[in-house]
Amino acid sequence: MLKIEHVILAVALASAAGCATAPIPYKTPVSATPPTGQVIVSQAVNVLDSSGSQEANFAEGKATLESLVAVMPDGSYSAAHVHFGGFDREATGMAAFNRSTLAAAAKNATWIEGTTPLADVLTTDVGALIGGSAGRAAVVLFSDGRATDYAGRDGVSDGAVEAAQALATGRTGETCFHTIQTGNDPAGAATLQAIANVSSCGSFRNVSTLASASALQQFSRDAYLGAAPAPIAAAPGDEDGDGVLDPRDACPGTLKGVRVDRRGCWTLEGLQFTVGSAEINRQYTTMLNEAIDVLKANPEVKISVDGHTDADGTDAYNQALSERRAASVLSYFATEGGLPADRFVSKGYGESRPAAPNDTSENKAINRRVELTLVD
Repeated sequence: MLKIEHVILAVALASAAGCATAPIPYKTPVSATPPTGQVIVSQAVNVLDSSGSQEANFAEGKATLESLVAVMPDGSYSAAHVHFGGFDREATGMAAFNRSTLAAAAKNATWIEGTTPLADVLTTDVGALIGGSAGRAAVVLFSDGRATDYAGRDGVSDGAVEAAQALATGRTGETCFHTIQTGNDPAGAATLQAIANVSSCGSFRNVSTLASASALQQFSRDAYLGAAPAPIAAAPGDEDGDGVLDPRDACPGTLKGVRVDRRGCWTLEGLQFTVGSAEINRQYTTMLNEAIDVLKANPEVKISVDGHTDADGTDAYNQALSERRAASVLSYFATEGGLPADRFVSKGYGESRPAAPNDTSENKAINRRVELTLVD
């Protein structure tokens, strides 16, 4: 196992002067087997917070990580392990998925102490592992979410959410943050929820929810096999429970259990059309089918299907294209999903309502979207 140490004299002296603490007892992981299915991730990174604030929670987090490794699916993808505390890191490096390697790394993880530099870990360590590559990356982060800087100051914002956003936007592939909180610190929960909500494929949960084999297997399906993640738990100031705090939520009142984008809007991310056409590419209908399930569970709800485009092309062309694509989604709901057509209206907004600046190919892809909006 590769060990990376950043040592400064003050830290060494403080360590030498400190008193030894009692060893953290080992907690036996849950016995479980991996689920089967089509793996949709290209890369997976397990990150374990071993910093000083984790002393009371480290054994539970480590045991749950060991349990999670046991249920990671077999398949052709790369995986890595990182755990950290202060300036110290221990990592396996990115390699073809090998359960034995990851299991040993998790079992041998020790409580490192030190501060909790989440931003630095995401930017430097996770960023180096998954880089700017294509393909979906699943980053599973075990932490209490309490940010401390390298000076040991607690309760500071170290820019972890911004670091996660930068990491996600710097890749051509999708980056899914699955954050698992150890302990119950409210500020830490809010930070981890915000990291999870950087992309629509992320999720947030407390470590206590992964105490059974069935819960671990469901997590594995959600994170690696493409099933919809569990709804992000509501935090104070998040009335609709979509993981986007109310002051930042551009679409308040979304239905429970839907995947929202970083603005809090119900966007069918992953839906693709043939270039210049309103024909739905049948290889990319997962989001449509998930939306159908949600709509069947809420039969009283009426929906506006809203089409949007990027700024390439003329206004008139984009307006007509957005209308045709919205109508195509409505037709799919009615014909493939068996939903009454009178529950829906379709609208096209062309390029008039961008979700991101039309300045890069990545941002233009964000703007080529179909949103679902509740109709009063």
